[in-house]
Amino acid sequence: MKKLFSIIPVLMLLLIPWLVFGQSWQIHSKSKKAVKYYQIAETAYKERYYLTAEKYLKKAIDKDNKLIEAWLLLGDVHAEMEKQQDAIYDFQQAIAIDSTFFPPAFYFLGNLNYDVGNYSASVNYYKRYLLFHDEDTVTRIMAAQKMKTAAFAADAITHPVGNPPENTGDAINTEADEYINFVNENHSVMTFTRKEKIRATDQRQVVFRENFYRSSKASGEWETPVPVVIPRTEGLDKGGMSLSIDGRKMYFTGCNWPEGMGSCDLYVSQRRGLLWQKPVNLGRQVNSSGWDSQPVVSADGKRLFFASRRKGGKGRSDIYMSVRLSNGKWSPPVNLGDSINTPGDEMSPFLHADGRALYFSSTGRNGLGGADLFVSRKDETGRWSKAKNLGYPVNSRSNDINIFVSMDGSKAWISSDREGGAGGFDIYRFDVPGIIRPGKVLFVKGVVKDKETGKRLAARVELTDLLYGSVADSTVSDALTGEFLMVLKPGTNYAFNISKTGYLLYSENFNLKDTVTKQSVEKEFLLERLKPETRVILNNIFFDFDSATLKTASFPELDKVAYLLKTNPGISIQINGYTDNIGTDEYNLDLSTRRAKAVYDYLIEKGIAPGRLTYKGYGSNRPVADNQTEKGRAQNRRTEIVVK
Repeated sequence: MKKLFSIIPVLMLLLIPWLVFGQSWQIHSKSKKAVKYYQIAETAYKERYYLTAEKYLKKAIDKDNKLIEAWLLLGDVHAEMEKQQDAIYDFQQAIAIDSTFFPPAFYFLGNLNYDVGNYSASVNYYKRYLLFHDEDTVTRIMAAQKMKTAAFAADAITHPVGNPPENTGDAINTEADEYINFVNENHSVMTFTRKEKIRATDQRQVVFRENFYRSSKASGEWETPVPVVIPRTEGLDKGGMSLSIDGRKMYFTGCNWPEGMGSCDLYVSQRRGLLWQKPVNLGRQVNSSGWDSQPVVSADGKRLFFASRRKGGKGRSDIYMSVRLSNGKWSPPVNLGDSINTPGDEMSPFLHADGRALYFSSTGRNGLGGADLFVSRKDETGRWSKAKNLGYPVNSRSNDINIFVSMDGSKAWISSDREGGAGGFDIYRFDVPGIIRPGKVLFVKGVVKDKETGKRLAARVELTDLLYGSVADSTVSDALTGEFLMVLKPGTNYAFNISKTGYLLYSENFNLKDTVTKQSVEKEFLLERLKPETRVILNNIFFDFDSATLKTASFPELDKVAYLLKTNPGISIQINGYTDNIGTDEYNLDLSTRRAKAVYDYLIEKGIAPGRLTYKGYGSNRPVADNQTEKGRAQNRRTEIVVK
C-alpha cells in the first residue's frame, strides 16, 4: 500500500551510486550471461523501466543465485514498485550471501519491515546496521531515530488500547477518499468530505474534486449521503471542513479562489434554516500567502485551530490558534509550540467540546507508520501537554489522518487508508478507551418558540458562569427553526437566560457542581410576550441562609431584568418573594418581603424608576413543590417578577 508519509528513502541515494556507478564493471560471476543480464537490468533501472529491470535481474539470478549485486538491485527495484515483501526477501538473500558486502542493506530492511508492520524485525535490522561504525554519519543518526520509532510501534502492538475501528460501511465509503468532518450530538447525522477523481477537459490529466456530504441514520444504518450545497462554490476547490458544535457554522478550506490570499485560505459559511449562506474569507489576520487549511472552532466559538505551512513554522505543516477578539475579528495566529508541532507534518486539528483535548495527526513523532493520531491536553495554566500517541489499534501502519470525537466522548470516527477498506481513505468508528477519552461535557439543546402561537423565534441565549459573573457562551437561535445548542462544562454553576425584544426574560439554573446524576437538557423553550400578569421565576437569585442580602451571583440575572425594563419603558413589574415552610408564618412573611425589597433596591440602583416597581412577600404561601423534601423546599424559596 502506498504511503503518504513513507519512511522508506529513495534507495538509489545509497545503493545505486555505490552499486551501479562504482561496481558495475567489477561484477564477478562465473556466468557471463548472469553479468550480461545484470548490465541490461541496471540500464533499465536508470531509465526507470522497473518491469524490465525486474525481468533481467531474475534472469541473472537464475544463472547465478550468488550474484549479490543482482539481489541488492532487485531489492531496490521491488521497493520502487512498492512490493515491500519481495524487497525484504531480496535484501535478506543478499546479506545471507555476505552480510558485510553492503551494510546499508540492514538499514533498508529496517525501513521495509517497519513499513509492513514487522516492527520487532525492524528494530533488529537497525541494530545490526548500527554495528557498522564506519557507515555514513547522517544515515546512522536516521537509523538510531527510526529504531526508537520502531521500538515504540512494537510496544504499542503488544499493548493494544481498545478494540479495532470498524468500517462505517458501503453507504458512506466508496473507492474514492472519504474524510470525517462532523457527527451530531446524538450520533445520528454525519457530515464528511468525499474526494473523487474527475478528468480535465483535455481528457488526459486526472484531477480531483472534493465535495461535502451529509448522511442520517435510520434503524441503525447510515442512509445514502446527500450533497451539502454551499452557494457560489460550484467548480471551486474546497475541503478541510468542520462544523461548529451546533452545526450552524461551517469552517472550511478554499484553494485558488479568485479572492484568495494564498494557495489555500480559510472560509466560513453560516446556515440559516436548512440553507448555507455565501462563504466569507476569514481575512488577512488569519490567512497567509501560503497554505492554510483544516480549520476547527472551539465549542464556545472563541478559538480557531488550523494547519498552516506559513513561514516561521517548526516543520512542513504546523498547527496554529487564533482567538476571537471583542470586536468579533480573529487575532493573528500563534504557533502551538513544541508540545504539538515537530519538523514533520502536523495536520487536521480537532478540539473536543471540553475545550481541552486537542486531537491531530502527525508524521513527526513516534508512531506505527505513515501519519498517526495524537492528543494533547490543555492544563489550568493554558499550556498544552506533550502529544500522546492514541496507540494501537486506533493507529495502524497506514495513514490515520483525522479524527472526530463525539460530544459525550464515547465514540470516535477516523479517516484511514488501512487495508480492508472500500478504497483510498475510508471512515471508521470505534468506542473511545478511557485513556484517550476527552473530558465530560453536557449540553443544552432546544427550540425557542412563542408560547401562544408556537412560532419559532430568533432569540439571544446566554450562559453565565455564576462564579465569575461573566458570560461563558452566547448564541442566537436560528431565525427559521428556533434551534440552538450550547455546551455545559462540569463543575460550573450556570445562569441560563433567553431574551428577545417584546418577550419576558426566560430564566433557568444549571448547577453542574455534581454531574453524577446530571443529564443534558433537550426541550422546547417557550417565551411569553410582555403583557399584564405574565410572570417568570428568576432562578438565579441567591441569598444566604436566613439573610436578605443578595449574593453577587444574583447580579448577572438582575442586570438582565434591568435591561428588560430599560428596553421596554412602557411596562412595570411587581417583585414577589417566597420561602419554604421552615419557621413561623410571621418570620417567613418578613424574610420574603425583605428579600423582594433587596431586588427592588438593586433595580433602583441600576436606574429603574421606583414608580415602575413594587414588591411583596408571600412567605410560605403559594408553594410550587412539596415542602417535605429539600429539593421541593429549594423550589419554594424563589423570587418572581410579574408584569403589571
